Amino acid sequence: MNVSPDFSPPMRVMAPYFIIASFSYLMATVLLFFLNIDVSLRSMQWVGWAHLYLLGFVMMSIFAAMAQLGPVVVEANHRFLGFFHLIWMALSIGLLLMLLGFYITPLWLPFGGILVLLSMVLFAVDFWLTLRQGRRHTSVTASMKASNFFLLFGVVSGFVMALAYRGADIAVAPWYHTHVFSLIGGFVLMLIMGISTVLIPMFGASKRVSDNDFSWSFYTMLSGVVLMMTGSLFELEALRTIALLLMMLSVAHYGYQFVSMLVSRARVEHDVWAYSMYVAVVSLTLAWFFFALYFLGISELLRPGLWLLLVGFIGFMIFGNFYKILPFLVWFERYAPLVEAQPVPMLHELINRRMAVVQLVCSTLGLIMTTLALLIRNALLFEMGSAVLVVGALFMLTQVIRVIRQ
Repeated sequence: MNVSPDFSPPMRVMAPYFIIASFSYLMATVLLFFLNIDVSLRSMQWVGWAHLYLLGFVMMSIFAAMAQLGPVVVEANHRFLGFFHLIWMALSIGLLLMLLGFYITPLWLPFGGILVLLSMVLFAVDFWLTLRQGRRHTSVTASMKASNFFLLFGVVSGFVMALAYRGADIAVAPWYHTHVFSLIGGFVLMLIMGISTVLIPMFGASKRVSDNDFSWSFYTMLSGVVLMMTGSLFELEALRTIALLLMMLSVAHYGYQFVSMLVSRARVEHDVWAYSMYVAVVSLTLAWFFFALYFLGISELLRPGLWLLLVGFIGFMIFGNFYKILPFLVWFERYAPLVEAQPVPMLHELINRRMAVVQLVCSTLGLIMTTLALLIRNALLFEMGSAVLVVGALFMLTQVIRVIRQ
């Protein structure tokens, strides 16, 4: 694989994505103080928080990562690089309008939904055409292409629900699971599963899983999400049960591959990236067992399971790889041309190690405390854990801004 930065967009284009993602994560941790952990997950409190976390943090981070990694994987330049000047603006404004809709009046939801849909369409068009013109065609690139379909379908289904909340005569229930699973399973999880098979061997000097091994995880997840969408739209409970089982099998197989890549590292350096990957894999394992027990009838484990999946697995996967992606981009753009002319810093020197350790410790401790609070339904412990998460988020945002400004 050609890892030349020649395929990557310039840092001035991508800097807003990293900053907005980190700031959104900080705001999501602050918003935790205003949540009631006992109310339904479908309440506007939790739905608003989930959209801030998923759109502002997760989606913005994925767009930033895929803008770099997608062209590198297929060894082709972006088809419409100029779209990335517009995507972050449309997504940010759309998210703000949606938050107004969730917390003040639903009248704002369709307007925010339109802008979010526009940002997703621009990303999907550029990414799909970029992948098509590439020279590499593997199960990873196939997962990237499929994730674009689920991204658009998930946003469209969300827009349909926004119209329903505003007063349109539309049944929300059939669209709810379609929206959730197409975005979290079909886009976020499928994409993270695919790109992590590239990033972990690249950053950890470990053995990469074979394309056939990842194909099993990919096609199982693909089948599960498609069946879930079908079962939700036509209200077929048996089909939804089969879909959940397939998705659980896919995540279990991927989890085994994840651990295999981590333990096969040739250079075992326990840096912040590595510890973030350890937290991510433990969170994914616990989330999987919580979901399995939930399906067996222990309904109290759904909330901590989702929390571990979103904040533990996805959150630590994103921030851990930020510590590798950001220094790489900044160094190659600003310092690589000066290598023969003057002394330049090493990649790892762009990161403040002490600040990174504090961020990792606070984020991990906050995750443990909030997960335990959700398990025992202790509001005070949840607020204490949220406070620790806020400290970690502040250090992460400071770190991101510091690296970009170098």
